Amino acid sequence: MNKTGYEFDVSVIMVNWNSGEYLEKTINSLYEKTKDITYEIIIIDNNSNKQDKSYLYLDELSKLPNIRVIKSQENLGFAKANNYGMKIAKGRNFLILNPDVIFSNNVIKLLCDYLDGNEITGMAGPKVLNTDGSFQQPCLRGKPYPKDTLYHIIGLAKAFPKCKALNGYALWNLNRDEINECGALSGCCMMVKKSLYNEIGGMDEDFFMYQEETDWGLRTYKSGKNIIYYPNAVITHIGGVTTKNIKIKSNWIFTNSMLKFFKKHFWNKYNIIQKTFWILLIYGNFFLKCTLIFVKGKRSKL
Repeated sequence: MNKTGYEFDVSVIMVNWNSGEYLEKTINSLYEKTKDITYEIIIIDNNSNKQDKSYLYLDELSKLPNIRVIKSQENLGFAKANNYGMKIAKGRNFLILNPDVIFSNNVIKLLCDYLDGNEITGMAGPKVLNTDGSFQQPCLRGKPYPKDTLYHIIGLAKAFPKCKALNGYALWNLNRDEINECGALSGCCMMVKKSLYNEIGGMDEDFFMYQEETDWGLRTYKSGKNIIYYPNAVITHIGGVTTKNIKIKSNWIFTNSMLKFFKKHFWNKYNIIQKTFWILLIYGNFFLKCTLIFVKGKRSKL
């Protein structure tokens, strides 16, 4: 146990589900880049295919020090599995980490040091890049108010990236290389103080997958703590590893999560006509995405 009273500085919590070869790559990257900090790794497997490379790798991982592997007999979903990990964690900070992430630098220590040095900050996340080096927008988002989400969905925000009034969600007006306060971070890699977890609880388990980190961010903001985008820490997120073969299903889950989020935080603020508009927008976005997936699939077969 260190001087803070916790056994570790950070508990790294990973939820795995059929991530194939990427889990091992993520673990190797974490070991290679993480220095000068104590940490444990907790992996919750959400009932992966028993022949998947990531599942077969779990037995090897369970033999390593400071790694705990929990094999669930059912798919608990992202929120519930992470909550279980946080419940048994022994660190003073929690790093929520996807099993398809490559670290560019000492991300865990950088985020931990920032949280330790800023009492008002409850969460911090790194700059997230795609494999081609481009910026992955979900790691820097504003507070998800419906009108701001609308500007983002219909493309107005990106069409006018310098306009602050249109960028309440996407925050394209902010410099991606500067530390910024924001409304939500990417669930692929985000660090949370245990003290915040003790205060507001973990992720809302009503969200099976998607929107749980957005909901968590809004609850953090309402608690009086802020959320920081910290670009000095950098990762690459492969993305879509576990959902690439179930695109329609994952879009359906995303759509239902959006509706749950809207009902939880904004339902009572609108009249019946406004509610109908938002519901049509949410499901319209789903059908548009499905159409694009279908068209792309058709083209790939030509």
